[in-house]
Amino acid sequence: MPVAIASRSLNSRASRDAAVEKQHREITDPTLLALHASIPPHFQQAQHSLANHRKNIVSLHRIHLKVSTIIEPASNGRIRPIGEKVFNEVFIGCLDRVLPIKKGVPNADRICKFVAGYVAYAQEQFRLQARADKAAHKKAAGQNGDDEGDDEGDDEGDDEEDEDTTATRFTSLLLKHLLKGSVSKNKNVRLRCCGCIALLINGLEDLDENMFQTLKSFLLNRARDKESPVRVQAVIALTKLQTADEDDDQDSQEIRQALVETLRFDPSAEVRRAALFNLNPNKHNTPLLLERLRDIDPINRRCVFLGSLSMLLKVQTASLHGAASSQAGPSRLGLDIDAAAEVVRIGMGEREPSVKRAAQKIIIAWFDACAGDLVVFLNQFDVVASKHMEAALLSIFESRPAIVAQVSFDADEFWANLSPSTAFLVRVFVDYFKKTKNHRRLEECLPMVTALAFRIEKEYAELVQLVEAYSAIANTALVPQDEIEIALFTIRNKTFVVSQLLGIALASDYGDEIGRRKMFGLVRDMISDIELPEELVPTCLDVLLKLSNGQRDFMRMIVEIVQVLGGEDEEETLGDYDSDNLDETMSVQDTPLARKKPRKSVKSTPPNNPSRSAVAIVHRRLTIVRAMLERVVGALQENTAFHGLLPQLIAPAVRSKDAPVRELGLVCLGLCCLLDRKLALDSFPLFIDQVQRADGPIKLRAVQAVFDLLINHTIPYLCSRNPAGEEMAKRQIISYLLSLLEDDDAGVQSAACEGMAKLMLTGMVDDDEALKSLVLIYMSPETVDNQELRQCLSYFLPVYCGSSSANQRRLQRVFVSVLQVLTEVYQEKDADQEMVTPIQVGLQLLDWTDPDKVMMRAGNIRDETVHVDVAIELIKGMIATSEEEKDQRKVMCQLLGKLHLPEELQDSKVGEVLLMLTGLRAINPIPAKDTVSRNAVTKFETAFAKAFAQQVEAGVAGVDLTNTAFAGVVEFYDALGIDTNDVADAYKPIKVDIKASRKSTASKNGAASASSSSAAATRKKGRRRGDDSEDEEQDEEEGEQEEEEEEEEGEGEGEEDDD
Repeated sequence: MPVAIASRSLNSRASRDAAVEKQHREITDPTLLALHASIPPHFQQAQHSLANHRKNIVSLHRIHLKVSTIIEPASNGRIRPIGEKVFNEVFIGCLDRVLPIKKGVPNADRICKFVAGYVAYAQEQFRLQARADKAAHKKAAGQNGDDEGDDEGDDEGDDEEDEDTTATRFTSLLLKHLLKGSVSKNKNVRLRCCGCIALLINGLEDLDENMFQTLKSFLLNRARDKESPVRVQAVIALTKLQTADEDDDQDSQEIRQALVETLRFDPSAEVRRAALFNLNPNKHNTPLLLERLRDIDPINRRCVFLGSLSMLLKVQTASLHGAASSQAGPSRLGLDIDAAAEVVRIGMGEREPSVKRAAQKIIIAWFDACAGDLVVFLNQFDVVASKHMEAALLSIFESRPAIVAQVSFDADEFWANLSPSTAFLVRVFVDYFKKTKNHRRLEECLPMVTALAFRIEKEYAELVQLVEAYSAIANTALVPQDEIEIALFTIRNKTFVVSQLLGIALASDYGDEIGRRKMFGLVRDMISDIELPEELVPTCLDVLLKLSNGQRDFMRMIVEIVQVLGGEDEEETLGDYDSDNLDETMSVQDTPLARKKPRKSVKSTPPNNPSRSAVAIVHRRLTIVRAMLERVVGALQENTAFHGLLPQLIAPAVRSKDAPVRELGLVCLGLCCLLDRKLALDSFPLFIDQVQRADGPIKLRAVQAVFDLLINHTIPYLCSRNPAGEEMAKRQIISYLLSLLEDDDAGVQSAACEGMAKLMLTGMVDDDEALKSLVLIYMSPETVDNQELRQCLSYFLPVYCGSSSANQRRLQRVFVSVLQVLTEVYQEKDADQEMVTPIQVGLQLLDWTDPDKVMMRAGNIRDETVHVDVAIELIKGMIATSEEEKDQRKVMCQLLGKLHLPEELQDSKVGEVLLMLTGLRAINPIPAKDTVSRNAVTKFETAFAKAFAQQVEAGVAGVDLTNTAFAGVVEFYDALGIDTNDVADAYKPIKVDIKASRKSTASKNGAASASSSSAAATRKKGRRRGDDSEDEEQDEEEGEQEEEEEEEEGEGEGEEDDD
């Protein structure tokens, strides 16, 4: 919509001329009188298109230049630039017409750009004019210098002296005027003023110190404005006040600090984005920019990849122009190794598709910066520690398929000098070809199985030598620490190379029997070697499983290897163990569920103990058994070879006093129980006992095993031997598991939380108290630092409640009790504890119980009345609250206005709501001084009456309180000692104004036309929400209009005072 600048300016010409006459003598110059008619048309044209801005700027400058020569003598003998003054007044008057216009109007945006463009043009032209005038004056006076160098010196002196020109005075006046508007009560004026200042700063040639400090002070204040669009413009303007060298400028440091705080803590994503774009990416700001990779707004995360990181890369590429393509190190990416690995980890793990594509683009840009060399690219990272480099390489393969076709690994020199990067590259290529079923390229890349076996044997022999050399120097005090660290680093890299070669072996084709036998013997010998690093055990078992003749043969070989590694009596190998208590728990007798005080932590055997090597052997044997159990399926009874390990190795390990051995023994026993139902039934009391007795990692493993067994074998089966009965045992075990949510160990807390979430999602636990406990622990300030628990529940709760209406009903039943508990917790929490407010808690609970968010599947029926029952429970809570609990009541009142009412509702349910509202007015009315709560309840009553006009009009006269539908209401009032019939007699019809009754008629007609359509119900809900939002916007517009009227009245009073 065009902005009426010219007409409004012409209409106000008389008042402005009158004001000028009061302050100065009457203006008679026809040029000045014509400004009110000549300047506004330029603005009028500029608002329609950017294409005519240049023409209008030049035309306006001619007018400005012409009137700037009009002066008059002042009373003190000086000269008054009356032409400039009138031009400035008319120009600013035209600009003022735009300032109150709200955000998003293109015409107003063009006017602001036009003003900024004119200021830049006027400064340049007036400066050139001033220089030309001064040169002509010197020439006429005969003061021209003979030396060219003197002319240049004079020009520089002129530049310093020509600071005060018509343009600088005009710019200074305009800035001061906009700064006044930046503190206006009208948010639109503040927004436009800050936006104009940001545009003007771009065209400013210089600023005097006073104006700079004034601008900085005002903009820093606007950076904390309550309106996010104002903060955006303030941030943009602040960034333009920074100098190039921030380190030596205190003002720039202050501005940078404000931008950093905005980037990290501003609640608006748009404001954070503005700070992100305008914060210079350098070594000081890089950690702050990488923080935004975890921003909750996906656009901001994408901007970090495509904006900040791309800019860092360009700067680094320019600084390394001409460097050799083989250069290794992190400098080619503009990030250090850790930062680059963090970018890859976050980018490749991104769930938002658009953000992940942006991450892939920056990875490809990094690859191009490494001259398209994959090895150089991998050398920029620590491929041993980074777990997401494979995904990064795959993104390069997919975007650059030519590389996949060109790479070859045939050279003997390549295989003879394997590094972590090259070995990783080969393994990723092999897996990629296998995944894409490119068998031709797979055969070209893979070496012969026999050659690969010899290569693995050679690399492993070197690894064993490195381990032996490290063992020789590790216990020597004379060896420098640097040498020990270098030895560990070398072992780490060599271990990684061997693991990648084993991964290649896993993808090889073993049609060659000679090669298969060679690989089989090599891997079996490696597993039998006690010096084999523990991280290689799982990969070796994967290769051995592929080379075996089936699962039974695989288990037989592993059992033989484990028995050979033992080589001595089990009791001597395992050392001392707790025989008093754990022998009993290995039996099938039931274990009580009462929580016991944990025993002291199990201490490991001292390093100088002679039995330490024996314990290390047991630990290795258990590690192999664990890896084997993780790779087999089926009942253990079918694998007779394994039967001897349970009493000979696993059971003694569970009784061991060595903490790592005992922990690993529990893990192995738990895996065995997952494969054998009878063993699980026998061992379940043992795990419960370990949860009660142990602490630390052992307790955590026991808790995880308990939940795994319950999910795999069901609660009724594992409780079938309890003499108290299956139902009682089930309640006891659930109650005990819920008590683990309050454990002091954060790991145990999160494990119990995850386990209960799985049990509830699978339907094994359908207890209301379990859901209540999970919601309370999620909102509690005590778990604010337990991010694992919070992340688990932030996924579980919306999924669980949205999966069915029955689950929403379960949350509805505990809605008020959860709200009351959390409100009390919020009131009693310490000042340094973080917790969401009660109203936010209530809104989150309402969101989880919203019927529109139930996932509709075949056979599911959506319960549209959940929020109606929530309303009934909230009103019950308000009736039962005392004067001391007024904060709870206020929250409940506010939540009533956020409920979603269905399209149709049974008469009995309408009667329940009316009886509860009547009881609220009669038993515990809201005090008159609490206007917020009274208005909220009144709005709910009105909305309810509008939605169900006919039923509300019928009232409660025909309600049959003996009906079972009213049992809950009758029980509630009976508990308060009140007769429900008395409440019904006290009912008064809900008053609805004319406007509301018209709306209710419309909604009634709409309901009659689509009473049985769920789509119509959804549309009606959308309209109801839209009406609410329109009302809020209308209230906001009315409030702004009142503010504007008050400001206009204030201006009018000021003019009268001037008169």
